[in-house]
Amino acid sequence: MKELSSRESIEKRVSDLCYIADKQYTPKFTAFLNEQEQFFAKSFLDSQGAVYAFWGGAECCTRKMLCVLPFEMEAEFPVYPVTITFRKAYTLTHRDFLGSFMALQIGREQIGDILMGEGYAIVFCTLTAHDMITADISKIGRVGVDISDGINAPLPEAVFEETAVVVASLRSDCVVSALSGLSREKSADFIRAGNLTLNYESCGSVSKLLAQGDIISLRGYGKFVLCDEGVQTKKGKLRITLKKYI
Repeated sequence: MKELSSRESIEKRVSDLCYIADKQYTPKFTAFLNEQEQFFAKSFLDSQGAVYAFWGGAECCTRKMLCVLPFEMEAEFPVYPVTITFRKAYTLTHRDFLGSFMALQIGREQIGDILMGEGYAIVFCTLTAHDMITADISKIGRVGVDISDGINAPLPEAVFEETAVVVASLRSDCVVSALSGLSREKSADFIRAGNLTLNYESCGSVSKLLAQGDIISLRGYGKFVLCDEGVQTKKGKLRITLKKYI
């Protein structure tokens, strides 16, 4: 049997969720979805005219649950935040926290964003993960921690680096050239080699026209969001603005 692609897999899961929500006439939720899964789910839901919402626990979250609704209504997402504090003298990373959670056999889909601050982390999770974390974790790595329910520290903000570049057009090879510093010819080779991902799907077209809101990932150079479709310069080129994920 042919293995379902990521998009096909998400569409099937979401289609099943829509069916259950409609049949039971009640909101239905997924676990946490990454940005690619959200993008595929949104595209499918929009094509079906479905009622839905995403939420990860705070506006700054990138990993989010999907709620499919049988009609326009309010729904309370089952997202449970915990604040984990430790001595500022220690340096703990996102990977340290995730490793400790995985050691408890908590699936990645049960954990939303892990927002790191100085001497603390705010973790968004499902109820099952919340109960395991609060009951079974007293250390992250070798560092002792204290755990409290809710958001009990300032939410660290996502950091982007804004950049403006001048391009001949919004063709993919032009934008890749501007972001990577490669020539147009080498940028075309870079794209054909499978190094460009557009909106979480591989893009091998050198002439694909990009649009505002597109998410562009260049292997070795980073991930960007196209903020606008450009302002024309006196020489007839376009000055575009992008945000790079830091």
